[in-house]
Amino acid sequence: MVGIKITKQGKRLIILGLSCYIAFLFISLPASFLTRYILPSVQAARSIKLQNVHGSIWNGQASNARVGAFNLGRLDWDLSAWGLLLGDVDLKLNFRNEDTRGNGKVSLGFGGATQASDVEVAFPAEVLQPLIYGFPVSISGNFRGTLDEITFEQQQILNADGRIVWQAAALRAPQNIELGDFLITLAPHNTGTKIKITDENQGPVQAEINIKLDGKGKYSLNGWLKARDQNQQHITEALRIMGKADSTGRYWVSYNGNFGNQRGRRRR
Repeated sequence: MVGIKITKQGKRLIILGLSCYIAFLFISLPASFLTRYILPSVQAARSIKLQNVHGSIWNGQASNARVGAFNLGRLDWDLSAWGLLLGDVDLKLNFRNEDTRGNGKVSLGFGGATQASDVEVAFPAEVLQPLIYGFPVSISGNFRGTLDEITFEQQQILNADGRIVWQAAALRAPQNIELGDFLITLAPHNTGTKIKITDENQGPVQAEINIKLDGKGKYSLNGWLKARDQNQQHITEALRIMGKADSTGRYWVSYNGNFGNQRGRRRR
C-alpha cells in the first residue's frame, strides 16, 4: 500500500480549492432555486407567483410576477446573501408593466412577517377597485407616492408610513365626476394603520376622510365630502348617494367592514 503524504501547503491548497468550488456553486445558483426552494418555505411569500424566471438567484428576473390578485408585470430582484444567512429573504425589487411600476426593499421573514421600505409606486386607481367592495363607487385616476415603511403579516397590513397622491381622481359610478387631486397620508396606529385623505384645494370636491385599519383586516371609515361649488348640481347629487348632508353642505360618510368579507356595513 502506497501512502501519500500531503504537506501543510498542499492541505491549504486543497482547502482553498474546495472553498472556491463551493463558493462558485453558491454564486452560480440559478434563479429557479429561489422559486423552487426558498420562497415556498417562507409563509409570507406563498402568495407570490413568478413566471419565466431566469438569471441567478442573486440577480434574477421574472417575466411576470403576481402578489395575490395584483399583477406587477416584469420583476427584477437582487437578493442579499448576508440576509439569507441571518434567516431573512432580503430583496431589492423593481417591477413594471404597461401602467404600473415601482421599486423598493422587501424582507420576507421565515417567521411570517413581511417588511418593506423605501417603496416608490405608481399605478392606476382601477388596481385598487377590488379592495373597495362594499362601497357604492367605481374609481379612476392615478396613484403616485412613497411608502417609507410597511409591514404585512398573513396578507394583512399591520403598519404603514408614507405619502401618496391620487392624481386626476374621479368617480365613474354611480356618476361620472372629476374630483381633482387628493393627498393620502399613512401612519402607524397601535397595531394597525391610520389613513387620512384630504383634497388638494383645487378640485370640485372638498374632502376629509379618516380610515383606521386594525391589523386584522377590519377597517373603520369616517369623514365628509363637500361640493366646492354648491351650484354644481351633478356633484351634489352624486354626494347625496354616499352620505347625508348637514347645514354646511358637508356629506358625512361612515363605514365599518372587513377586507376579508365582500361587504362593508354603512352607518348613518
